[in-house]
Amino acid sequence: MKNAVHAIETTYIRQIQQQQIELTLLKAEYDAVLRERDLARARSEATSTLIDALVGSLRPYGFSRKRFLYAIRKVARTVPDQGPAALQHGVLFEGSNRILAATRRPAQRSARS
Repeated sequence: MKNAVHAIETTYIRQIQQQQIELTLLKAEYDAVLRERDLARARSEATSTLIDALVGSLRPYGFSRKRFLYAIRKVARTVPDQGPAALQHGVLFEGSNRILAATRRPAQRSARS
């Protein structure tokens, strides 16, 4: 009788341990998904900021580099330096460099080529 009870207890203990392992794995996957969501949100916000700055810098006679840089720097000061939102710094930096490189004056482009 004691062996049968012990076998049942052992079976249940193993099932509980297996469920705890599965729960830990699910929590890890959930945390990874939340991190990815936060990173995607930060990228989206930074891209939206770039577009807003670009649109706000367009003037009837062209593109205002000063206005664009001012808008980007203003937003970059408000972005946190740690956490998922800090990814915005890199996106803003690379995106603004691409925009500024694409909007160089024709004389500057031909001189560098």
